[in-house]
Amino acid sequence: MKPILLFDIDGTLLHVKKLFIQELIHTIMKDLGLNRDKLSAMPFAGRTDKDIFNDIAGRLTNESDKKEELFEEIKDAYLKVLLRDLAPDQVDLIEGVSETVHVAVENNLDVGLCTGNFREAAHKKIEAAGLTNLFFFGGFGCEHADRKHLPEAAHLEYVKFSGSEPERKAYVIIGDTPNDIRSAKYFGARSVAVTTGSFSSEDLKVHKPDKLVENLRELIPVYITS
Repeated sequence: MKPILLFDIDGTLLHVKKLFIQELIHTIMKDLGLNRDKLSAMPFAGRTDKDIFNDIAGRLTNESDKKEELFEEIKDAYLKVLLRDLAPDQVDLIEGVSETVHVAVENNLDVGLCTGNFREAAHKKIEAAGLTNLFFFGGFGCEHADRKHLPEAAHLEYVKFSGSEPERKAYVIIGDTPNDIRSAKYFGARSVAVTTGSFSSEDLKVHKPDKLVENLRELIPVYITS
């Protein structure tokens, strides 16, 4: 049974530079006339964009109707700025990523995305990192607020893409946060945790991934060329 590799993006494949993210948030909040101070100490790692933007809207208004409207305004503003301004020099491709993904493709493995990013944001980041035309399906943060449902979304898209319906254990979900591990376990897939994000080896080990690596190159002899 050939594995199907599902990659997270931020912290797993690439890092968007912090200065760009800070300027992006500043531009959005300024353009919408919102109070940025209410977002201090807000966690982002491992969450979906839908969850994050719902949280932002909830911090800025208590009215349900206005919250939904504000969510859409912030989402639209975010995508507008990101799609317009994110350039290759604002993205750092993580060491070992390009080699690993290309070797997987060359060995006829199907590779997709399982990311909390909105679909448009995901593909923009992948493009900026020089990984275009490698990922043709995935589960994205516009589909569910809770990340645990994203592998199922990726699976459904893979079925449409490939015309086949693999077993859940065929999937290998690769990410840098405990939520990536949690989503894999919820779906019934194998999990690989990589220490290239904001969580340490010890942080990730507690959540019992099937494999823990420091560099994605370590996957090549295990899942790709074995």
